[in-house]
Amino acid sequence: MNPVAPHAMSLLVALLETLDGRVVEDALDSADRDAFHALCDYGALSVAEDVPAVMCPACGDHDVESRRIRGALQALCPSCGHVEITNASLKAWQVDEAWLLGRLRVAFGIGTRQASEALVAGAVWKVGDHKVGRRSHRILFTRHLANHDTHKAFRDALKEKIERDNAVIISSTSRPAAMVSDISMPFVHLAEIVHLRSGKLELDEERWAWCLKPAHLRQHDASPIFFENFRLAVIDGEEYEFSPLQAGVLAYLHATKAGKCFKDSIMAEINSTQKNPVELFRHKPRQLDGFSRLAEWNEHGYYWLKQR
Repeated sequence: MNPVAPHAMSLLVALLETLDGRVVEDALDSADRDAFHALCDYGALSVAEDVPAVMCPACGDHDVESRRIRGALQALCPSCGHVEITNASLKAWQVDEAWLLGRLRVAFGIGTRQASEALVAGAVWKVGDHKVGRRSHRILFTRHLANHDTHKAFRDALKEKIERDNAVIISSTSRPAAMVSDISMPFVHLAEIVHLRSGKLELDEERWAWCLKPAHLRQHDASPIFFENFRLAVIDGEEYEFSPLQAGVLAYLHATKAGKCFKDSIMAEINSTQKNPVELFRHKPRQLDGFSRLAEWNEHGYYWLKQR
């Protein structure tokens, strides 16, 4: 895998969840620019309406509005006075919805004759119907579900336009933020169900298999290793005790039963401010040893339980 691809996927998800969905290249740090350029090369971004104001390029403390003065773009900063503004600093980009929906249709093998349909403008789409034999699953994509109005419109669309238990919901919103614990239909984060490779979205077959299981099989089941709500693990006769947050990581990984889970989804689920799960363990050698025996992870931010 191109090493920029996981970073590009993270940026894609972040843009989908940004309030206005726009990004300006000049506002990105160096780490994000490679991911930005990759998304542009893939065709994942399209030009959006220019931003009305930018951060002062000199001090970085104030938003300033650009004006063309004597043929040059300038802005008046309260601290710096008149500063020059580049055209690039005003040019905004956004995720190309047609690109995303098209790549999702290809990932799920949805026929080219099927067109995606917006159920809630700018927030909820029917990607298409995935058919295997006589069974059909409606693939939905959603964003901004943490927004109250969007969430209500999403609920209304499910009630009015989607057959009960006949859909798989993919979202750029984390499950806790989306507030969907009462929905029996599979709900999976975009970064877990597909992976970005060479400009294409490739389906994670294990995660998809989890989505197709009946609801009761997608829940936590008995374990010969974990006890006391994952606060205790017994590995080859050796006991390891974990904190509530650490146990939350293990419970999340165990409940999915479907391979790799993205770090952002895990940390959002357990309501932790740490960047990734291993940060919760690394200052406790004993607990880190236990976690290392139970789980694996890679540099791209994906975690999974070892097969035992």
